Amino acid sequence: MSYFSNFNTVQYDIEGNGVYRKLTDITQYSTIITENLDNVAFYSYYNIQDGERPDTVSQNLYDTPAYYWTLFIINPELQNYWHDWPKSSDALREYVEAENIGMAGIFDAGDSIAGKFTIGETVTGALSGATATLIAKYPTNGYIQMKMLTGAFRETGESIQGITSGDTIACTAIVKAAYAPNYHIDDGTMERTKRRSAGTSPVTNFEAEYEENLLKSRIKVIKPRMIGQVISDFKSAMRGS
Repeated sequence: MSYFSNFNTVQYDIEGNGVYRKLTDITQYSTIITENLDNVAFYSYYNIQDGERPDTVSQNLYDTPAYYWTLFIINPELQNYWHDWPKSSDALREYVEAENIGMAGIFDAGDSIAGKFTIGETVTGALSGATATLIAKYPTNGYIQMKMLTGAFRETGESIQGITSGDTIACTAIVKAAYAPNYHIDDGTMERTKRRSAGTSPVTNFEAEYEENLLKSRIKVIKPRMIGQVISDFKSAMRGS
């Protein structure tokens, strides 16, 4: 069953030129499902597996892919499939790497870039001779972000020097920005904290996104024994709206 097949249509002059087109009236709304969200007999929880789509979850639960739309109604936080639905491992990695471009030069907590470097200047590796444009500084998290121009920096680290400013910073590692520190945790309490020379560990941009993605994977679903009645009630409500 197509979700939008239950909606009425309206004639609407989109361009204001007197030409009317038939459109789905998406202003209609049924409260059949939302009225039952607090009823624990109505729903259970489901852990979305790596790479599962809404239609495959529907197939697994209800033996049909047609009820995929109920997942979005019963989980208001799933507003947009492309943004809110948990990503597969490969898609998540691609997303994080696309969101965090370039390379990250990570430096020790005892070092500082306060007052150093100019955003937009060209920097170079002391050992590799690679060059890049400095695009961001993250003094609290302990790295600089660079967009590569030529060559490749040493992953095991090297000193980075600004060609214009002449400033330098000794980087202990140079990795893709997706794997730069997003925040740090205390090794004892496992709580978020400020970076220290010892006793803290970084949580990378990828790991932070992975944690959020994992939280998204646990969703409410209508219990299979309830789905038939829900669909019937939904159709009736939409016909009467």
